[in-house]
Amino acid sequence: MNEENNDKEQEKKTEEQKKLEKEKRRREIEEILSEANTKTGEQLVLDELGVVKSQDELKKFALGSISDDPEEKYNVYYKGIEKLLKKFLPEGEKYKSAREVIREEKKIFLTRGKKLNEKGIRGADSRMAYIQDMEEIMNLITKWAFESRNYFELYSLLRDKNEELGYHND
Repeated sequence: MNEENNDKEQEKKTEEQKKLEKEKRRREIEEILSEANTKTGEQLVLDELGVVKSQDELKKFALGSISDDPEEKYNVYYKGIEKLLKKFLPEGEKYKSAREVIREEKKIFLTRGKKLNEKGIRGADSRMAYIQDMEEIMNLITKWAFESRNYFELYSLLRDKNEELGYHND
């Protein structure tokens, strides 16, 4: 009986440690992204005539009109989602980790929960995601780009969506 109590206490400590480590990692990510965010001022999305673009116009700029043709998904990924992320995420080696955590959440969403395994293999290609998923992530990114541009907010939007869908129930 005493052994059972020790095992339960050890399990409880292990669970608490995991929660603390998870919260510590989340704070580290928030700090990285907050630092990246402070370096960039609020920018307006302007077209060549100096007119502020709306979310729909920003999405149209990035995607154009692309159907659910598997051959076109590559273009949606690179000329849509990636184009916006490259435009609005911080540049430079200093902010590489900030970009990586955001892109990882994007990839987890687009692959419907597939994460890198211990060998660095995901087992899915986010460029070939379902078009509905691509449209949903485009909506999240364009809304973020139009309203906030706070890097931690984008990370949180993606992370929360992944958690809502059960992709982080490890």
